[in-house]
Amino acid sequence: MPVEHRTTANRPRAGISGTGIMAALASVFNFLVLNLALLIASLPVVTLPIAVNAASVALDRWRREGEDRVLREFCTALRSRPPLRTTVLVGIPLAAAALGVLEIRYFLPGADLVAHVGLGLGLAALLITLAALGYVFLLAARGPALPPAEFWSLCVRLAVRNLLITGPLFLAEIAGATVLTLVDPPLLLLGVPVLLLYLMKLTAQFGLRKAGLKQW
Repeated sequence: MPVEHRTTANRPRAGISGTGIMAALASVFNFLVLNLALLIASLPVVTLPIAVNAASVALDRWRREGEDRVLREFCTALRSRPPLRTTVLVGIPLAAAALGVLEIRYFLPGADLVAHVGLGLGLAALLITLAALGYVFLLAARGPALPPAEFWSLCVRLAVRNLLITGPLFLAEIAGATVLTLVDPPLLLLGVPVLLLYLMKLTAQFGLRKAGLKQW
């Protein structure tokens, strides 16, 4: 009798453990699938803004609403979101960040006053741009339908307002993903892009709460 009692008592625990393992495996699978979909959709480069926005929408639906069919949500967002508007909203800040990096590389070798001034302005502009990217990703996926100029202005204001709070977090996330990719490029296939997007969205959400904009 005591042996049977222990066996019966242990059965629910085994079931709960098995359910937890399956849920974890399903989450890992969804994460890798979404990452692969993002990489494939970004291959033409010009589709990068649309792909990033679609992955951001799928992450929102998965995290906030429990919708774990991330590939379906990703494809739905690709088809349903206006491609031109999405490209403009997300693509221009991404292009600005890339131009900022090129500008810094251009002025970095210089030793004269013009080079120092250009390097300082370029670093400041790049810092603000990178600090605003998380808000761009978050609000483009679920924010209000603002005109592009107002949308970017809002993201920049949030970046400046929270510069000492979320700014270092954004820089650490971007730097960490960049270093991992440079050290081991195959990590791109193991989730680095989606992980970076997820972390930046979490940081941006924290910044929205600090700014009192909880409705987004």
